[in-house]
Amino acid sequence: MRIKQGIGLAVVLGLLTASVGHAEDKVSIRLKWLHQAQFAGYYVAKEKGFYKEEGLDVTINPGGPQLVAENLVAAGTDDFAQGGGMETVLAGRDKGLPIVAIAAVFPKTPVLLVAKKESGITKLEDFPGKKVSMWYTGTQYIVRAMLRNKGIDPAKITEVPQAVTMTPFLRNEVSVACVTVFNELQSLIAEGVTDLVLFDPADYGIVIPRDTIVTTEKMIKERPEVAQRFLRASLRGWKYAVENQPEAVEITLKQSPNLKKDHQTIMLREVAKLMTWGPSKEKGLGYLDPKAAEFTMSFLLENKQLSKAVPIGEAVNARFWTEVPLSLKVVR
Repeated sequence: MRIKQGIGLAVVLGLLTASVGHAEDKVSIRLKWLHQAQFAGYYVAKEKGFYKEEGLDVTINPGGPQLVAENLVAAGTDDFAQGGGMETVLAGRDKGLPIVAIAAVFPKTPVLLVAKKESGITKLEDFPGKKVSMWYTGTQYIVRAMLRNKGIDPAKITEVPQAVTMTPFLRNEVSVACVTVFNELQSLIAEGVTDLVLFDPADYGIVIPRDTIVTTEKMIKERPEVAQRFLRASLRGWKYAVENQPEAVEITLKQSPNLKKDHQTIMLREVAKLMTWGPSKEKGLGYLDPKAAEFTMSFLLENKQLSKAVPIGEAVNARFWTEVPLSLKVVR
């Protein structure tokens, strides 16, 4: 009887030891904005068990108009973030934040500036004296740099934080607002607001990687395997979302009762187009073009948005993206 009890105890202890040995690493990702299809890849990775397969227990935290995802990562509140973009990473490092970009969800800027034709605004030179709303997730640097590039002092516009909805713009409380091609612009069009003047940064030669996936120097140094597993599962989730959009939309709708299926469907469609733009089509989702990173730094320096040059090798670490198999990041 004692032998049986001993064997039983050994089995229990063995199971407990195995359980502890395979405990999932708890990490979090901070989104740059509220829950929506812009972040579908992470929802899919969690729902389909991709994170779990990598031994990760991932919490997905929404952002908002008063939150800067990169700052929360730098402070240790979150482990990862889908942040503003390459310009935000460089600006953060310029200020001493230990953040590092390991991938870029969008290879180009998805943000446009928009004004109503009735406002009389047809060019950047019409911006001085006007209220311009923007997201403080990196968009502010693009707006200021666009103005400086035209010889306009950014101080001549009145910056205000962009609201969660386009209501202030619709009520003419702001003359110019920011929109993404996959969200706010689609909302305006759906409401019949089409008499618009659009300002695309790309038309001014500004092609900047956006929505960078960032982490900290500490994570890369002390827990590189966690960073690798997180990115591998996340890109796998994004690939699945792009290739299975109807299912990904349904998974996204579970994140908030306020989401509308039609709008999220359009959003994911536009997000998929952006994610596979340019070299990302062949190289894979999340590709961060080093030339685009260099351009971003030069552009920000020229337009006085950085106090000094930031070593790209410190701001970007492509190692983790490179080690993700092509089968998990190249869209069919």
